Amino acid sequence: MRVYLLVLGLMFTWATAQDASFRVAANFVKVPVSVFDPHGGLINDLSPADFVLRDEGLETPIQNFIIDRAPVNVLLLLDTSGSLRDELDEIRKASLQFAGSFSREDRISLISFSDRVEVLQDWTNKFGRIKKSLKRLKRGYRTALYDALLQAIQDQFKSISGRRVIILFTDGLDNESMSPYENLGPALNEADIMLYIVSRTRLVQPMVRGSARVEFMNRVMKQLLDDDGDFVDTYFQHKEAAMSNLAESTGGRVLFPKILEELQDSYRQVAQELKHQYVLTFQSPLESSKFFREISLECQREVGRIHYRTQYSWRR
Repeated sequence: MRVYLLVLGLMFTWATAQDASFRVAANFVKVPVSVFDPHGGLINDLSPADFVLRDEGLETPIQNFIIDRAPVNVLLLLDTSGSLRDELDEIRKASLQFAGSFSREDRISLISFSDRVEVLQDWTNKFGRIKKSLKRLKRGYRTALYDALLQAIQDQFKSISGRRVIILFTDGLDNESMSPYENLGPALNEADIMLYIVSRTRLVQPMVRGSARVEFMNRVMKQLLDDDGDFVDTYFQHKEAAMSNLAESTGGRVLFPKILEELQDSYRQVAQELKHQYVLTFQSPLESSKFFREISLECQREVGRIHYRTQYSWRR
């Protein structure tokens, strides 16, 4: 009997070791991909043969390639700092329409922030709960954008598996956070969260420029630096570039509505994209000197735009 048990133990140990070895060898990376034609429409008839994938510059075989129909876990992260009453109404309306674009298999969570973060609705697929939660949306003042985003990544997605997406509505003008911008990209990629940003920068820029204090500072900077450049424009361009780099590294992107009424259309575009998105997988290398590795993806067909995850965290 002891010999029998010993043999079983050795067999179990061998099987476990083989299984562990298999898991190490088959560490696949998922890359969400959205492809648009020159007119901005989504292209849905592509195949793996249409793409060339490179991991840290080395061409890598694509193991699997499908349109991702899996349920989505979407966090709506809403910046209410400086929002006026009519703006809050528009945010509620657009968010509600966005929530209605998803099926009962998908789940949505709502968080608002200004100088503090408030969870308005935990994960749900019930439209009525989302509608009720949006009524609690309140105007704030200062903006702890980076703190709110980092808290959402670490807390709200802690026990959530499957497709994970954050839709961030913000003007991008952080003035309250303790967390640095540099921590956001690694946190998003480590948690495998895709980030879309609906940016208010082009809505608030005319208001900022109209401020007497800002105009005074702009003149002072020109005189001090003997530069005729517009420092308000430079500031906003820097903020837009920072937000774009962050979103695009995860496979998402930034939308810039120019008027508040375009907010609903921006949300509609994101919802449609999430339901018509490719996902490709490839096998990561067995060894890596980098923890965060860069991906590049080329489409061999003529297309307008292509968005994909440009970075992943290597782990064994």
